[in-house]
Amino acid sequence: MVIFAHQNFLLMAYLTKKDQMRYIELGGFSIDLNDGDIVALDGVKKISQLYPQKPSTTLIVMCCKGSRKFSANGQSIEIGEGSLLLCPPSLRLVESEGSHDFECRILSISDHIIRGLLRDKIAVWHHAIYMNQLNLINIPSVCGDEFFFYFELIRSKLNSENAAAPFEILMALTRAFLLELCCIIKNANGIDIEHKMSQGKVIFNRFLSLISNSPIKRQPITLYAGKLAITPKYLTMLCLKYSNKTASEWVAQYTVEDIRFYLKSTDLSIKEISARLGFSNMSHFGSYVRKHLGISPSEYRYTSNDKL
Repeated sequence: MVIFAHQNFLLMAYLTKKDQMRYIELGGFSIDLNDGDIVALDGVKKISQLYPQKPSTTLIVMCCKGSRKFSANGQSIEIGEGSLLLCPPSLRLVESEGSHDFECRILSISDHIIRGLLRDKIAVWHHAIYMNQLNLINIPSVCGDEFFFYFELIRSKLNSENAAAPFEILMALTRAFLLELCCIIKNANGIDIEHKMSQGKVIFNRFLSLISNSPIKRQPITLYAGKLAITPKYLTMLCLKYSNKTASEWVAQYTVEDIRFYLKSTDLSIKEISARLGFSNMSHFGSYVRKHLGISPSEYRYTSNDKL
């Protein structure tokens, strides 16, 4: 649930989960909407005002005019008109000097939404987000116009009072936007992106690909490490270095996304889903779902899509 309170340019978006309330305070610029997992911000002049934000979200910053310099983890970058900045989860942007007329639009999208929508293209996204940390992308002028159109359409659907299948339309628009962005990322990096990585980054990227391409993702870390010819300890060290998540956390996240997909998007029985995802029995599967999603598999399957 999201509640808006707007007074003196202060908006507080309240996000409820398991009867606990969290909030984000955004001041000094106009905000158009907020549904928690996908947030669209227009007319942003100071990105530092977005923090703290919902955990595990990626910021997609589209510069409308002017320019601004940022730094994060010792890395500096400047965004200007015709460029787009990807900022991964858990990385906070620190602003420095820039033009007085700087203004941008921002889409903030949760990890689980991105992974669910980019299933077959997720390796390209991971390279952009976790390999480069801060990724500045020069957008061709025609694509820039298209991206702003996408932004307006996504904002419109998030703000729509029409209850006729808004979730499906919103997801389709967001997936189309992310696919367009992945095409530009891939073209910018070239076909063989691994030649541009350090050995550690190559191994981390291959680990994510191994999980993504595995029908049963919930496997021991020793199995994944063995396929990469490294120790489990070294694999976890690389994961923490490039993503601030352990190898086990990555396996759990991918497993949960498969669970979401099969429960929401297929007609397979819960017993069939449990077996397909490698769980030894229904009881174990049910406990795992309750731990990560807060409710039972059957309850999750029949919750409305806007509760995802």
